[in-house]
Amino acid sequence: MAKSSKSETFLSVVIGGAAAFGLIVMTRRAWDVCHVVLNGVGNGPTLFFVGIPVSFVVNIGLFNLTFRFMRRGKGGKWMMPLLAALIAIAIADLALFSWAGTPETLPGTCPGNIPPWWPKGIPS
Repeated sequence: MAKSSKSETFLSVVIGGAAAFGLIVMTRRAWDVCHVVLNGVGNGPTLFFVGIPVSFVVNIGLFNLTFRFMRRGKGGKWMMPLLAALIAIAIADLALFSWAGTPETLPGTCPGNIPPWWPKGIPS
């Protein structure tokens, strides 16, 4: 693949970074509401040292790969690649939240560690 342009890099950092920040905020909120504690140290250090790097790498990398793959050979078209990258990030973030944001194996006050504000129609 060719080297990405400055606009692709900018889009991947801004959109991927914003999605990663949203995932971390949502996970922190769910852990606070359900009183989830990891290894007796609370959830702040875990999210800071593990959650932030993982979510930023996954979201920025996924956006960049999807956007560049969809845009390959299409010249100046960018709307469909952007939409595909946003859908891919939404699916990946839902999977990451389902795995890390609602850990069933850890003790918490919510049933299944699913926060009460989570929509019933979206699986977690």
